[in-house]
Amino acid sequence: MKNNRSLSSKDILHLIKEHKLSSDPPPQDSLFWMLWNVNIGIANQTLQTAFVQGIKQGTLDPVTYGGFNVSDAYYCFHGADDYQTAASRTNDPILKAFLLKKYNSYKKYNDTFPEIWHIKDADGIVPSKAIEEYSNYERKVVQELDPIYALVVMLPCEYLWAWLGAQLSPAQPGNLYAPWITGNNDPRGAYTMGNFLNAYAHFHGIDNGLAMKVYTQAMQFEYDNFATATPAPKEA
Repeated sequence: MKNNRSLSSKDILHLIKEHKLSSDPPPQDSLFWMLWNVNIGIANQTLQTAFVQGIKQGTLDPVTYGGFNVSDAYYCFHGADDYQTAASRTNDPILKAFLLKKYNSYKKYNDTFPEIWHIKDADGIVPSKAIEEYSNYERKVVQELDPIYALVVMLPCEYLWAWLGAQLSPAQPGNLYAPWITGNNDPRGAYTMGNFLNAYAHFHGIDNGLAMKVYTQAMQFEYDNFATATPAPKEA
């Protein structure tokens, strides 16, 4: 049940060495924290969803958990394609290398779906409305905006999931969903992306207003994804 869309430890070390980055928290005045701090309210709302609280308490219906992961696979399959699209659209060799590393990380993660969930691609998945709209939005961003915004639109899922894992830690003994909590409680991949954005903005510039708009919309989709993952209570 481990879920980790982020880079593996080996991938992170390679990125840090290759691009002279750090997996430490980005500077407090960085774009990474500016985007997060403005959207902390959405993060807290996500933490209080029935799905996340069910993970924390170990009471989430396993059928709901399974359906969520299958729907999330739809996002991840398309996410890999989106990283590849963004990489194909940039002439910056460093940005291209970073985007391709993220593409390969997603592809590696997606290769686990056939074994764990018995699905090989997105074609046979009926995604939730929230995840389909989220995926469509990401695709629009990577196809229409400067390729650097591919990282901006992906950053909410990178850091929000790690933040949720941290808020739920430590998992209670015997919690069926402890692997989800521990598997997501690692912000280094998000921090590395934040430090890359910081360096890129320093040398090339970035539209902070546009970045905020893209990031906030992605955060809202993250909330919608978790909020609609559990069935609505039936009326008496």
